[in-house]
Amino acid sequence: MESIQIGEYAGIVWRALESKGSLSLEALQDGTELDLPELFAAIGWLAREGKISFSKENGVTLIRLYQERYY
Repeated sequence: MESIQIGEYAGIVWRALESKGSLSLEALQDGTELDLPELFAAIGWLAREGKISFSKENGVTLIRLYQERYY
C-alpha cells in the first residue's frame, strides 16, 4: 500500500464522515467499502492530521470529524 493510496482512502473516509456524521467502525467500513487494512490506514492518517476525534457511547467507539470550537 502506497502513501498516495492511503491519502485517497483518507479522503473516502472523510467524505463519509462529513455526510453521515458520527459513525462506528463497522458503519464506516460498510459506508466506504474499504477493507480493514485500508480503513485503519485512513483512520490513522486522519487522526495524525487531527481531522477526526473518537468518543465512546454505550460501549461503541464512534468516529467523527474533529471540529474546533472557539468560544
